[in-house]
Amino acid sequence: MGYVTYDYYKSIYGEDSIPETDFNRLSWEACRKVDALTLNKLKFAFPTNEDDAEAVRRCVCKLIEIAGQIEAANKRVTEGQGYITDESGALRGKVVSSVSSGSESISYTAKAEQSTEIDEAARDPEKREKLYRDTVREYLSLVPDSNGVNLLYAGIPYPRRNAPISRPPEDKPVEKPTEPEES
Repeated sequence: MGYVTYDYYKSIYGEDSIPETDFNRLSWEACRKVDALTLNKLKFAFPTNEDDAEAVRRCVCKLIEIAGQIEAANKRVTEGQGYITDESGALRGKVVSSVSSGSESISYTAKAEQSTEIDEAARDPEKREKLYRDTVREYLSLVPDSNGVNLLYAGIPYPRRNAPISRPPEDKPVEKPTEPEES
């Protein structure tokens, strides 16, 4: 099901690319999102035009990048709230490692109240899904599949150009049964 390889992804994002282990996990999820939003058309009608196929690959890469940024934002928030992740992956509260009582000193960190689209998507699942949908729409609008049907077309039935034409039953001529001749 993978529409992109790690080498392809790395050629697009270069130094900013995520590690291959994260890529393997996130690419599967990105492909599932694209398949869901295109109603699985890519499984049976992947675009044959190279520009259209490139749009699909770049869309998946962008979804992988967004998912990686959302994970990083969640990790920053978790670490900023006084939690750490131990070797087993469990969250643990940070422990005070030293206290000095000679000259008391209290420090506060000022947190900027700026919020990026990624930060908002990390906090709100609805905004995250909207970001994914908008990204797929941005990359795949007006991109046809191998049958010439827009990948984002959601009408029923799917208008396959190469499919045989079938008529509804009422349009077919009715054959009258013939009676056997008497001999």
